[in-house]
Amino acid sequence: MKTIKLVLAILVCSFSLSAQSDDKESIKNKELRKEFYESLSEDQKTQFESQKQLRETQKQTMEATFSEEQRSIVANQSLTKKERRKALFPTFSEEQRQMSKTHRDAIKQEKEKFKASLSESQLEKYEQLKKRKGRDRHKNH
Repeated sequence: MKTIKLVLAILVCSFSLSAQSDDKESIKNKELRKEFYESLSEDQKTQFESQKQLRETQKQTMEATFSEEQRSIVANQSLTKKERRKALFPTFSEEQRQMSKTHRDAIKQEKEKFKASLSESQLEKYEQLKKRKGRDRHKNH
């Protein structure tokens, strides 16, 4: 009985420590994002915000072309983002595939233009943020 209690106590402590480290990592990421954003010039901030706006506009444009089946896939909350994307892509019409490619290319161009405007230290922070975002993405799935 004592060993069971001991094992349970150890498990509870390890879960609590794990949650705390995730919280610290999240806070660290927020601070890094804030520091990066504050280091940008007004012109760079405008570029950064226009990228976000472009992605949102493209998303709305694409969703406006969705069929009922595609809307139901997107609305299915039991699927992860990756699973929704995987289920959605085969249902795309040729026009939607072309639109998706055009959108991807436009975003890629904007990102390259933005990256070219960054100083060495800003670029370093930008790359750190991208790595952390990828790590967070993999941790959740």
